[in-house]
Amino acid sequence: MSKATNNIPRAAIHVGAPAKSFSAAEGYEPERRGWDEKTYRLKNQDTNNHYDFSRKHLNFEINGKGEIVPLGSNPIALHERLQKRLDELGFKPYMDKNNPLGISDNSPNCTVGIIVSGDHNVLTRLAFGDQDVDFTLQRSNTHVVLKQGIKDWALDTYHWACGRWGAENIIGFDVHLDETTPHIHIQTIPVAKTKARGRASVKYVHKDDKSKALSHKEWKKLPEEIRSNFVRTEVERREKECVSYAHVWGKDKYAVGRTYYQMHTDYYNEVGRKYGLERGDDIAMLPGEERRERIHKSKAVLEAERQAKDAIANAKAEKQRLEQQKGQLVDETQSIKKQKARMEDKVLQLEEYAAALDIKEENLIVPFLNTNPLVKKAVDDILEELGKPIPTFGHKEWKEERRQAIKTILTELQTALMEAKEAQKKDILTLGKSLYNKAMKDASAIIEQNKQLLKENHILSAENMGLKKRISSMDENAIHELRKQKDAEIERLQKECDKANAHAVRSNNLASKEHQRADDAELQIREMLAVPEIKELWNDIQQNKKAFWQQVDLWIANAKQAIYRFATDYQNAVFTKDYANPIGQGIIAEALKDGLDAPDKEQRKQATQNLLSQICWKGTTKYMSDLSETRTMQLCEEMTVPKNLMESLLLAAGGRGVVCAGGGGSDNKLTNWDGTKKRNGWGVN
Repeated sequence: MSKATNNIPRAAIHVGAPAKSFSAAEGYEPERRGWDEKTYRLKNQDTNNHYDFSRKHLNFEINGKGEIVPLGSNPIALHERLQKRLDELGFKPYMDKNNPLGISDNSPNCTVGIIVSGDHNVLTRLAFGDQDVDFTLQRSNTHVVLKQGIKDWALDTYHWACGRWGAENIIGFDVHLDETTPHIHIQTIPVAKTKARGRASVKYVHKDDKSKALSHKEWKKLPEEIRSNFVRTEVERREKECVSYAHVWGKDKYAVGRTYYQMHTDYYNEVGRKYGLERGDDIAMLPGEERRERIHKSKAVLEAERQAKDAIANAKAEKQRLEQQKGQLVDETQSIKKQKARMEDKVLQLEEYAAALDIKEENLIVPFLNTNPLVKKAVDDILEELGKPIPTFGHKEWKEERRQAIKTILTELQTALMEAKEAQKKDILTLGKSLYNKAMKDASAIIEQNKQLLKENHILSAENMGLKKRISSMDENAIHELRKQKDAEIERLQKECDKANAHAVRSNNLASKEHQRADDAELQIREMLAVPEIKELWNDIQQNKKAFWQQVDLWIANAKQAIYRFATDYQNAVFTKDYANPIGQGIIAEALKDGLDAPDKEQRKQATQNLLSQICWKGTTKYMSDLSETRTMQLCEEMTVPKNLMESLLLAAGGRGVVCAGGGGSDNKLTNWDGTKKRNGWGVN
């Protein structure tokens, strides 16, 4: 079993492809030459980059004297230092015959770039200690002070590189601390000592006098009898330094591989173990399939892993939010029922007041807000979006499209509900105004009647005065009797006038009260409409969750059945594909059911132990049951579970996704300890 899956801090060395040269711009980047805050912002527009301008002052380099100086201190640019060293070595690239200014494609490679890094936690602790450093680019890190540990690590790495390639052949040694993980850029020139070209020179030395040495031509001119006195010798060709990638790194891919292997071993022995950075596993010890599928890990993969991790965290938060919404919906439902009861009481009161004003019952019917068709249409559209199959590739884009589509559907539903609410509001206002107008109309009629009574009173008063003048000469008794009758009539008319005035006041008060009650009814209805009617959508989500957990139970049952079949199958000593696939699915399903994180090895082992504890070993031998448990735990440790698989399962657990019962189907790639990736389905190798 490979140690690559263990959480062990390791050193990382990446050797770039050999090159014939590089541009000035390529050389400016490792030295941050000419970089300002604007340059950092432009670089960070690529989501793979995480350059922190506030930590630029921490970068440093080691010059040819082995001194630590600020990054970019060398006045000579990196590409110029390359050319200067090549000129010293007498290196002449092959020129393209078709382009006198261009270098031929078959010209020898003359430079190699190397990046040395390691475990993030180890190196950041060496660089920053326990200081608060923000790696999200949200806060400034100008307060951070560089620790001595990272300088010691860089110096030890520099001495190791000098011993391997020569200090004069290291034209750049730049240490970057303004990115996510501290690392070193080493730019080298492959230089080896080789013998000069041409034939070895031949000399003839006299047997008795070693100072006499003749060339081949001079020896040929001597007489035959004298030639025998000279001995033929060959002068060995002289050695010289020259640029040679093949002599330094290897003449073929197998030799290059051996060089890489030895380089990792030497670095661990001389530097890595001193700082707690382990060497990686020998690739030859890995299974053939894993060895064939190893590829280098790019920044895009790193970003995808980070996004997958964030997506899982967001899914968990979303699940928790939905659970909270469920409780809120229950509380709001109870509140709506109470509001409904209060509204019914208000309607009864309105009916009583309406009866007093002679208002017909049909005039008091409040317009009904029917939102069921709108909600049903939104639910159907959402289910249609959720029913679209998940593609093999582009999970992120598929998820974003579904999220945007569902957001649009809910926005349209909200708009439709608001429009329906506004329409009902207008109807309610119209109803209230009609009731108010009717009450005011009745009050106006009473007021008009009162005015008529007042006019009649004035007329009667005028007639009374005339009568008084006419009977002034009549008999006193007759006058008294007539006055008594007139006073009684005036009193009667005054009582009728007071009664009319009181009735007018009561009508005005009643009209004002009815107007206020209409406003209160409108306010109550507005509060009731503030709660979204999504009960039907919630029921559909609950049905999806129930179906998913039934599928999870089926996976677990299949896994237990497969383990038991293996325990009773005496023909196999290891898991075949027929056993490994359902058992791997069952382990992931058990982890999901127990609330464990399957991509984490320790939590996955806990889920495996929970699965094994559910199996009844009746009918098997002690040896086969122990072997079955051992093979199951080995399978668990060898498994690698992709983060986005768990994201999809968690989405389905929340009732918002669909999971295929067949398992597998994922074409995602996982990353090994050394920055390489391997393909997987359910994560069972």
